Amino acid sequence: MIISPPFLSLRDIPVYDDQCVKSVMPGGIVGSGAFPVSQAMAWHGGLHIHAPTSDEPVRAIADGTVIFRRDGFVAGRPGSGNARYDNEDHSTGCVVIRHTTEIGAQGTAPVTVVYYSITQHLRQLDGSLPAVGSPIRRKDRLGLAGTIHGQSDRIHLEIVAGDADVQSLMGRNSGNLDTSRNGRSDAVFGKMYVLIPAKSPYYSAQPVGAPAAPAGDTGSDDLFISIQYAGNAELVTVKVTGERVGQVLEVNGAYSIYAEAAARHKQATAGSSPSGWYELLRFGRNLGPDPVPTHAPHWRKVAVPGQTSGAWVDLNAGNTRKFSDADFPHWIGWRLIDDDVTDEDSRCDSAILHAMLSSPQGVDGTTLTPAQKAADRARNLCRSDIQETLAKTICKFPTEWAKDEVRARWAWTRSRGNPLMPYPLEDETDFTEMTEFAQKLCFWEELPAEDKARLTTRHWHFHPGEFINHFRKSGWLSPQEMAGVIAAAPADGRVRAEALRLEMNLMLRKYLIAHSRLLQAHFLAQVGHETGWWRFREEFGNDRYFRTMYEVITPAEAAQDHNSGLAQRLNLVQRGETAPTYAARRPGAVAAKAQGMDNGVASAAAGGMAGDGPRFRGRGFLQITGRRNYASYGAFRGHDFVSDPNPRLLASNDFNACDASGFFWARERASAEASAGFAPVNVTRVGGIVNRGSASRVPLEDRERQLAFTGIWGRLNDAP
Repeated sequence: MIISPPFLSLRDIPVYDDQCVKSVMPGGIVGSGAFPVSQAMAWHGGLHIHAPTSDEPVRAIADGTVIFRRDGFVAGRPGSGNARYDNEDHSTGCVVIRHTTEIGAQGTAPVTVVYYSITQHLRQLDGSLPAVGSPIRRKDRLGLAGTIHGQSDRIHLEIVAGDADVQSLMGRNSGNLDTSRNGRSDAVFGKMYVLIPAKSPYYSAQPVGAPAAPAGDTGSDDLFISIQYAGNAELVTVKVTGERVGQVLEVNGAYSIYAEAAARHKQATAGSSPSGWYELLRFGRNLGPDPVPTHAPHWRKVAVPGQTSGAWVDLNAGNTRKFSDADFPHWIGWRLIDDDVTDEDSRCDSAILHAMLSSPQGVDGTTLTPAQKAADRARNLCRSDIQETLAKTICKFPTEWAKDEVRARWAWTRSRGNPLMPYPLEDETDFTEMTEFAQKLCFWEELPAEDKARLTTRHWHFHPGEFINHFRKSGWLSPQEMAGVIAAAPADGRVRAEALRLEMNLMLRKYLIAHSRLLQAHFLAQVGHETGWWRFREEFGNDRYFRTMYEVITPAEAAQDHNSGLAQRLNLVQRGETAPTYAARRPGAVAAKAQGMDNGVASAAAGGMAGDGPRFRGRGFLQITGRRNYASYGAFRGHDFVSDPNPRLLASNDFNACDASGFFWARERASAEASAGFAPVNVTRVGGIVNRGSASRVPLEDRERQLAFTGIWGRLNDAP
């Protein structure tokens, strides 16, 4: 899922962090469009957001299909685009988009999700806005922000989903996360979490082999260890109550997983592979096909009560449980509220939410009146900490956009004696004026039947800012997103990329590339170029080419290559080099290269034999080449990719072809270079690692790599 805010005004920041998303989505003030309830305790399914400037366009937050549009102001049509109520103007332009995307996969079945964005109060729709039923892309213009309650440059943004899609989005659609078992494995993103049961042993140094007596235990509370990789690895410990215990920082931890996995494999090789250990360190559990011992000890230094600077704990002990942000953990605040089921009106009658807003009572033995309780809730609603808590609620209640339901939905506002509504709309004229105004904003009856059936009038509402920030951690590319990202590729390349998309997503997730759009752009640009946009997963050439490139060449063959121009086309000739000097130099250079690859009979001590040049040609999407690299990847995976006919599996098997590329990327610490930025020099240095084995060397066809990166980066970043 690729998603961004409705305003993209921070033009000097190509990818927004959490704070940037909040900066371009100001609003949601209690009394002026807060989520999920108003001061009168009426359900409010979205957020009123201020546009940064009056001419800043409102944009689609994600790829999707337009399923409803209502014009705002239209020149020559008096009164168009405006509804007036209580002497205040409201813009009536509206766009509803169905977003179909993916967040993971279970086996070969993708986790497909559907959610809807509703953008109300546009003063004018953009001239390029697609028609109903047409696709729309993330960042496309919807129109201009309008007026709400007479205040200009405002929109109402709402994000909703039905029961089945909330189940897919969250892994559940009721209650708290079940911590008696591991979390979902079909969708995994963001922070990893490990539940450490109370009284778990800890050690003052990392145990090797069977641990000796522990130095102590973790205390009487269950603990959650969160692991976040972003260059460094940050491990934060909290109690199940949410109380923070402490933090341990592993400097450059994200770039050191490969080396650490290899080191731990050496300590326990039986039924093991570095790839299995890599997954254990990366996810807290092994999600892939490669072996790691059952309950292999995952020793990490973490903060525990009494040892806030860190002690060693086994995060893979048999009684631990593992989760990720894809599980919407309740201990970090996520909460489903679906207990307002006694009626279909717009008044919030949720006991859960009322309890969240109520101060503890009865301390002094007094009983508050209903009016006092209402005033207490209203005060608490304005507290910033309460608003932060409410932002992580996902609330189920009826839509406010069904025209036929308006009068019944708002009938409660006419009742006397309601402390939440001190000035009821007793007069029929006043009530009718209010409901007729509300009906001008409705659209439910005009939605496609399939969408009304998918949502039903009673559906789930997410805080838009929290939803956007949360799912920006996913990075999983859906078919539409993948096609958009590599739009510059030839048609057959796009078809091949889609066929490989599942395995590619798994690889990007495993090797800590998916979470960063910058890393994704660097990786996909290099792979796109290296493979002719996914059309080729194997280096082309005849046996003579592979032998003379990677194994052995005679002086006569070298002279022939020079005279035919082949050596020049392959950029093998040094400046001013003649055929005789090239023929004298090239055989030695090839022999040295072959020895560095463990290729050919000259490398017999390392297993080399005749035919290694074509046997270990470049394969996979970053073209692993040579016996030594094939053996290295086989050792990493715990498989034999050296013995015939197994070398071909790096090209013929989709998973291997993708995973081998991630392996190379991680082994060469390419993410450390790619994280440095998006300037041309950064693209060149990443290309140097991929193509020349060194960031300091300019890769072949650098210009083409730059063009590939520019196109992909423009699709993935947040620049308008």
